[in-house]
Amino acid sequence: MTTRIGEQELATELAASLRRGGGAVFEVTGPPGSGRTEVVRQVADHVAELGTRLISVRASAVESDEDGAVLTRILDDLGVGPDRSMAESCRVLLEAAPVVLVLDDAQWMDEGSVRWLRALLRRIHRAPVVVVLATAGLGTVAEDALAELAEDGSVTAPPWYVVVLLLPAVDEDRIARTLHLLSEQDIRLLRAMAVCGGRFEWSVARELADLNRVLADRAMTRLRGLGLVSPDEPALAGGVAGAVLAAMTVDQRNDLRSTAVVLGHRAALGFERMSAMLVDAPPAGTAWARLVLQREARVLAAAGRTAEAARLLVRALSEPADEATRADVLIQLAQCEVDHAPDAADRRLVEVLHMTGPATSGPRLRAADLVACRERFGVSRRAVETALAHPDLVEGEREALKGLYWYVVGVAGEPGELGVPAVPPLPDSPADPVCQGVAAWRLARGGRGGAAAVALATRALAVRGSLTPRLAAADALSWAAEYETALAGVDAVLVDGRRYGARVAVAEAMLLRCSVRLRQRRVVEAAEDLAGMEACLPPGARPPLLSARHLVLEVVLLLAAGLVHEARQALTREAPAEVVHGLAHAWRLFAHGLVALVAEPATATAIFLESGRCLRDMGVVNPVVLPWRLLAAMGWRAAGEVAHADALIDETCDLVGRWGVPAALRHTRDLVDVVHGMPSGDAAGEFVAQLFPGLLAGHPAAGWS
Repeated sequence: MTTRIGEQELATELAASLRRGGGAVFEVTGPPGSGRTEVVRQVADHVAELGTRLISVRASAVESDEDGAVLTRILDDLGVGPDRSMAESCRVLLEAAPVVLVLDDAQWMDEGSVRWLRALLRRIHRAPVVVVLATAGLGTVAEDALAELAEDGSVTAPPWYVVVLLLPAVDEDRIARTLHLLSEQDIRLLRAMAVCGGRFEWSVARELADLNRVLADRAMTRLRGLGLVSPDEPALAGGVAGAVLAAMTVDQRNDLRSTAVVLGHRAALGFERMSAMLVDAPPAGTAWARLVLQREARVLAAAGRTAEAARLLVRALSEPADEATRADVLIQLAQCEVDHAPDAADRRLVEVLHMTGPATSGPRLRAADLVACRERFGVSRRAVETALAHPDLVEGEREALKGLYWYVVGVAGEPGELGVPAVPPLPDSPADPVCQGVAAWRLARGGRGGAAAVALATRALAVRGSLTPRLAAADALSWAAEYETALAGVDAVLVDGRRYGARVAVAEAMLLRCSVRLRQRRVVEAAEDLAGMEACLPPGARPPLLSARHLVLEVVLLLAAGLVHEARQALTREAPAEVVHGLAHAWRLFAHGLVALVAEPATATAIFLESGRCLRDMGVVNPVVLPWRLLAAMGWRAAGEVAHADALIDETCDLVGRWGVPAALRHTRDLVDVVHGMPSGDAAGEFVAQLFPGLLAGHPAAGWS
């Protein structure tokens, strides 16, 4: 367990820990602006006074995805190379004791370095090693892992102290009174610093205030003396910028901000500082302003700060751009709004689909691809229909849009309203790659033409085009047991999806890779893919079918590990379904059926039969997609209804034979043997309890997703 101490006690406890000869952990946590970096600096000074060796490393958001980035810098400080085992890396640091290891901005630590830190903390009771962690409380993956370490009894044999820092209170009345006492030069400099925002470039703020170096330095000294500027760096104290800006007129703020943007551009300020000035400034009327905002938005989105990225992109739309460029900004913005403003994201993509002109052909197709992947079916179908109605479509774009339309219909079902514009059906052997991927997927779902589906899917994956039909093609290949080809296609989609910022497509690809690896019985890798998908897209941003498929895979993995209680908990965590039909409902029912089959086998049949009814209604006939018939047959046999079970088994074998894939037929026969071994009565529960671990450990029919 952790012990909370005050900031003043930190140095005392740290020195005491080193004297005791054992290890300790000190976690300094506080939001940006609370003084964490200053506390870390004071710790470093104190360690230097004690004469103890100090290793200080600062993690960064940019390197948070680079496995072992922080550990590499630690080992470099110790004078050893990174090519060492976990145990050897720990031993090197322990042999350097007494030592204090300071990890600033630990919320950005990479996964590999967090694993190493866990291993180190299990060993630091052996030597005087003190670890100081500074975190910002941003809820990152690394911070969650550190919180688990703090509560892990196997890790926290050494004391774990927590220092909580708070933002200093802002005395608005004092600031307002102080501003009235300032000279004109002080006010000009203060306004310039407020407009530049945050940590600013001193030369730019001085030029913006129109003060020479001597006058500016004198004004800065006075402002620091009044407590309006931080003493150790050129940054305004808390609440000062807001008070200064509020005292200015709108025209004054806009004029000063416009000038600041021009000066910052001339001074070649970094993207982060330039975007901070641009976001509140009037339109600059230049292409470079839009490019700066787009580039910084990509950096923020990659760090998970999508709301901040969206704000920059909304501002970028106010800069002049041709229609194709505006479409690119809208698509980038839609990807940032997926988790916190999904309806707004849909509107951005629909706006792109309504654009006309040959220059917008590429963005239109990308928007249609993304909206299809998002599974907002009413929006998706109508938007693609609108795009298909454009008179100036080139033939390649028209065919690709037609393929995406039939993908949406395949997932959402046939439109029920009258007056819907007719879209020609897909040919049996289309030439367009998008249509090939969708046609292969539709054939595979229908359980017919296995060889044709494989050929179409393979041709579709040979072209680096739209993401959604390539995922559909990989799905079809996985149902035909063409696992390696399917995985290669998924990996290519992951590369392209990450480059384009298509977060939903990336999550879909990771979930599909998890499914394929389960079918290959690569359980550990499948679990890693599922965890990666969960980190990629928060639950609230996941489309309904994606959430339902995720639930099935999670339940299968938990049951494979024998964690029946946890599998049942996963069902209760799932948000209530908005609709009780369609593919998402079928997958969700299947997950409930799996848990019921383990807990009460005789009651699972009804759930699997209802899941199958929903699948058939949507045209999903192929038993390889979800083996609901064979699992329902197990429930029938548990209840002693052998005739009903045999009927479902015969139907399954007949359908798999029509699918025409030899590997699928072999897998099905193996699973049929398992079903035939299902006893009835009380013995059924014990039989099923061993079913899932056995299937994933050594049976070829694993991986129901």
